[in-house]
Amino acid sequence: MDLFLDKDQTEFQTHIARWVEKRLAPQAAALDRSGAFSRELFKELGELGYYGVMYPEAYGGSGLKQPYVYYTILCEELARASMGFAATVCMHASAATHTIYAWGNEALRQRYLVPAIRGDMVGAFAITEANAGSDAGSIRTRAAKADGGWRLNGTKIFTSNGTIADFVTVAATTDPAKKVRGIGLFLVDTKTEGFRVGRKLEKFTTHCSDTAELVLDDVFVADECRLGDAEGGFLNAYKALTIDRIFTAALAIGNGRAAYDAAFKYATEREQFGQPIGKFQAVQFKLVDMLAQLDQARIYTYYAASLADQGRPITIEAALSKIIAADGCNEVCQKALNIFGGYGLMDEFPVQRYLRDSYFPMIGGGTSDIMRLIVARQLGL
Repeated sequence: MDLFLDKDQTEFQTHIARWVEKRLAPQAAALDRSGAFSRELFKELGELGYYGVMYPEAYGGSGLKQPYVYYTILCEELARASMGFAATVCMHASAATHTIYAWGNEALRQRYLVPAIRGDMVGAFAITEANAGSDAGSIRTRAAKADGGWRLNGTKIFTSNGTIADFVTVAATTDPAKKVRGIGLFLVDTKTEGFRVGRKLEKFTTHCSDTAELVLDDVFVADECRLGDAEGGFLNAYKALTIDRIFTAALAIGNGRAAYDAAFKYATEREQFGQPIGKFQAVQFKLVDMLAQLDQARIYTYYAASLADQGRPITIEAALSKIIAADGCNEVCQKALNIFGGYGLMDEFPVQRYLRDSYFPMIGGGTSDIMRLIVARQLGL
């Protein structure tokens, strides 16, 4: 549908859609089966300038006036072919690099941000722990002051891009008594002594999106690699994580679009009782409901992205966009598989992948129920 994108945004959407169709879509099924990270595609997308959508030209970015709408377009189009690959890009070119741009010094920007925008480096953001997910204040990874820097000790889990990252922004507590206000952000080069990947985590969803357990064993981080204020560095990063909810919604929409398109095409080709199954009211109603859910999700998600570009508060809108898109597009994918019937369960058809991948946005970046809790609190309930 036409979302009233302007001419430049429409052209941007057309260009990335062409790349997706030509380069990503033909490899999507194979990447899902192997669970492999395609460094070739990752690098190619960087060379085309897409990782710089939200950054100024001085660092190799695009210097766009509405970066969040553009990045929402990028996430949606990538997820239309591969949610796993799109999730890798979404983390890399948003939270993982935004922390460096927003709170790193110039030397860090040149060393990590610039090559990351080119696609020469991969970034990650590590916050979740076995006993600290939505409750960030319970983080146990400790940052202890040392001569010239900090010593980090702890374990992170569910870290996207964890095994492939060249650098990781790590959330660690400097004072557990202060809860979230005692959490700082520390940029860790993955070649640093004491840093290691505990294990790669296997998932039933987004197979080619790398997820890892990370171990920090007395990792030294120089003072200049602490990102943000002496206190409350995490509270600054929380703003970036809030905007990321909009991008996660875009991932859900792209995947839902793919499921809808596949189901619509199948309904016009598959014949039963002498006519295409799309002629049966039961199938028609499913397709109409799917379209309604998709359009509702897209309209609200782009509305939230536009608010972000205006610098307006988006805590409620970002959470709602994630709820509407993630939950709604999961239902779209369930209906799509139902339309395929028995063939929907077969690996030769992508609809089973779309359904598996639709669970990722419902969990990643905060579950749908946590989003509801955030909105309820904002409403004063």
